[in-house]
This record gives sequence, structure tokens and C-alpha cells, in this order.
Amino acid sequence: MASILNLFSEGRTSITIDEVGEAIGVSPATAYRYVGGLSGIGLLSRVSSRYVLGPKIIELEYLIRSYDPVIKSGEEIMTGMADMTGCHVLLCNIYDETIVNVFHAEGKDSLKVTFTKGKQMPLFRGSQARVILASLDRRKLRRLYDKHLGNPDLMTLGRDWPSFRATLQRVRRQGHYISRDELDPDTTGIAAPVFNESNEVLGSLVLVFSSSRTPWLSEAALVQIVVENAREISRRVASLAECPTDT
Repeated sequence: MASILNLFSEGRTSITIDEVGEAIGVSPATAYRYVGGLSGIGLLSRVSSRYVLGPKIIELEYLIRSYDPVIKSGEEIMTGMADMTGCHVLLCNIYDETIVNVFHAEGKDSLKVTFTKGKQMPLFRGSQARVILASLDRRKLRRLYDKHLGNPDLMTLGRDWPSFRATLQRVRRQGHYISRDELDPDTTGIAAPVFNESNEVLGSLVLVFSSSRTPWLSEAALVQIVVENAREISRRVASLAECPTDT
């Protein structure tokens, strides 16, 4: 049933029973039963003859926004970064093969950020992707490389596995990556990785500003701010594992 939820995207905001059956390879009766189960717990809602995401999704989003430990660990830091620099600040998480922005502290810069909170981000393009990929272990990275060989964004990182890995190893050594107009025109992003208590990458902290209206701070100073605050968020996340769970 979880694969049914993966059918939804910006290009497909509603589904039918027939589409579900065809997509997951089951009979209409089985598809109806699966969809009914998801509707019963509020993950889907019926509108005429089609199904859309249900109110439980909104309820879960509220819980994530209000209580997610990673977001709460960095919210104050990211808001402070936006206030001090005037830039937009994003926290991006990775799950499976998906990178998504989970928090957005808006800066004073009038720049419109396309990949705002909740919008899936490219896996092989942009500063957020580069630092996350650079922080993955070799086996996970190789699986992604082999699976997405036809992706043109992947090819910009390297024409073969050795050059692809070498590019990301350079990013890993420097501890950050600066992208210029990779996601949107006139947009610069500076990103550094965020880790959990096991030193596994959770995502990235990204500072975004207009390429043509540079902030009052130097780029070197902005890099230092991003790297140091990404480390502080990682430290706070790791400390959560040392604290007893509230009951």
C-alpha cells in the first residue's frame, strides 16, 4: 500500500482505482481494497471518482514541523543565520533516493527559492546534493551511480565511476560545496553536510542568495558560517541519542 502513496507527485495529484491497479500490478478489486484501507486511516480521500491525499498527511506534517528532533535542533540556528546574513537558509533531508527541503528560514533577500519546503530536490544537482552524495559510504554511492547512469545530471559529476567518485571525494575533503545557478538562475547555494549520532549523513544545511546581489559578508565568511552551524546541528542531533526519551 505504501507504493500507492509514491504515485503522487506534482504531475499527478489524484489517482483512480484503474491507475493504481496498473501501477502496482494488481486486480481492480485488490486495488480498491488497498485504496479503501488508506482512505480509512485518512491518508487518501475520495473526490468524485478519483482519490487525493487525505487530511492525515496534513496532521503528520504538523507533527513533523512542531516536534521533529532534527528540525528542532536546528530551527533556532537557521533562523539566526537568516537574520544575520539576510540569506535564505534551508535544511534538506535525504531518505532512500529522495532529497527534500524540510525547513526554510526566509532571509531579507527578495530571491524566490523554487525548491522550498516539501519540494523534492534534484539528486545530482545543486549544493545540497553534492555534499550529501559526498558523505555517503562507498557502497550506497555506487548503487546510486549504477542505477542512475542515464541521468544527465550525474554525468556532470563524472563520465565514469572513478571520475564521479573523485569529484565527490574532493567535495568531502573540503567539507562544503558552492553551487552557482545550478538549480535556479541568479542563485548561489553554499551547503555543508549534517550527520546523526552514528556519523551517517542526514542531509545538508544550505545558505542561498542571489548571485548578482551578494550579501554584505564575504563568501569565505559565509562558508565558515554554514560549515560551523552544520557541525553544531550535527552535535545537537547526536546529543539527542544521549538523552533519555520523554515519557
